[in-house]
Amino acid sequence: MRDNVTCLVWEKANPSAQGSWQVSSDRCAALATSNFSGFNDWRLPSRVEMASITDLHGSNGFSPIFTVTSGYYATSSYWYETITGQSTAGYEFGYGTNGFSSNAVAMASGMVARCVRGNGTGEAANVFAVEPPNHYSVSGSGADAVVTDNYTKLSWQQTFSASRMAWSAGPDYCTSQTTGGFSDWRVPTLNELTSTVNEALVGPAINRTVFPGTPYCGSTAWFWAREASAVGGTAWGINYCDGFTGWNAASATWNTFPDAYVRCVRGG
Repeated sequence: MRDNVTCLVWEKANPSAQGSWQVSSDRCAALATSNFSGFNDWRLPSRVEMASITDLHGSNGFSPIFTVTSGYYATSSYWYETITGQSTAGYEFGYGTNGFSSNAVAMASGMVARCVRGNGTGEAANVFAVEPPNHYSVSGSGADAVVTDNYTKLSWQQTFSASRMAWSAGPDYCTSQTTGGFSDWRVPTLNELTSTVNEALVGPAINRTVFPGTPYCGSTAWFWAREASAVGGTAWGINYCDGFTGWNAASATWNTFPDAYVRCVRGG
């Protein structure tokens, strides 16, 4: 399957048998060795690449064009740090079959792989993450500051809402904003929010100079995304504790957040 937006080429289906992260990585390498579909560069996708094929409007988290199995989809993006500083050897960013990302999926078992190719060699496994050079530019100051992502070309408010709000209040909040003299602010999609995660940092997992004071960890530190949820709760959001995403569950679980902050975006 070729994604005409990212130009990545994906497997349409993957084996349902679950195994370790290494088994998944080895399977992609074997596809490359066997010249599967005429290509020799199959590999595990990175966290961001896997995020690009999620479909949060469906019940299984991915476009219905893909065959989805149980288990966590493995990525090449290792997870290195925790808030407490404990060792996290043996964990990586994985994607559940409902499309949400996890910041701590054990690599020992329960993994499946949807291999990908294209756009270079991807993110090497077991390598510490590094933020891209010249990632952001900032114009203006204070509450009027605008942050431009030099890769996605999206523009973000440097600040965020002064208080948490219901998901339904987000669109009106953003359309009322005039930050930087612009009037086309909107609530970001989940993938747009995911693009602001800095995998080299934790607590918060975001550039702290460009986005100062970003809340992180706990039920009161979520940011709303534009998409409603088809799998539970009302809508999707992100927590910069270490960049995990989820929907606002009704019961007392890790992803319970009846209200959340909003950081508006423009462009795209």
